[in-house]
Amino acid sequence: MRVLGVDPGLTATGYGVVEDVAGALQPLARGTIRTGSKASLPDRLAKIYHALRQVVEEYRPDAVAVEEVYLARNAPSAMLTAQVLGVVKLAAHGCELRSYAPREIKKWICGNGSAPKDQMIRMMEHLLATRDLGTDHAADALAVAVCALFDRR
Repeated sequence: MRVLGVDPGLTATGYGVVEDVAGALQPLARGTIRTGSKASLPDRLAKIYHALRQVVEEYRPDAVAVEEVYLARNAPSAMLTAQVLGVVKLAAHGCELRSYAPREIKKWICGNGSAPKDQMIRMMEHLLATRDLGTDHAADALAVAVCALFDRR
C-alpha cells in the first residue's frame, strides 16, 4: 500500500509518500511546495496542483491523505487553506481520498491527540527509521500518510 500525505498551505504545502511493505514503513519521497506571496492566487494554486499531480504520476499512490483545515482564530487564512485543500483533492483524482483532523493524526501516530510537535517528530523518526523528515511541512505530510496506512490496517 502506498499513500501520498499532504499538509495543505498556501505558502507551503508539504507532501510525503510512504509505502507499507509487509508491515515496514518506507518513506519514498518528501518535500515542500512553496508559493510566493506576490504571485496571484490562481498562479499559486496552479503551482501546488501541478507539483502534486507530478508526485501522483511519479509514485502512483493507492490513496491520498490530507490534513483537514483547522479553523483556529484566523478565518481568512483558513479559507485560503480550504482552497488549497480543493486543489489537493483535484490532484488526487483517480486515487482513494482520506482526510484526517490534526488531533486524529496525533492520536494515530503518538496515541495522544494532544501530543506536542517534538513527540510527533521523534515518533515519526522511529516509525520511518530516519532522522531526515525534511521541513516541518514535509514531516507533517509524512505523518498524514502514516496515519492513513495505520487506519487501513
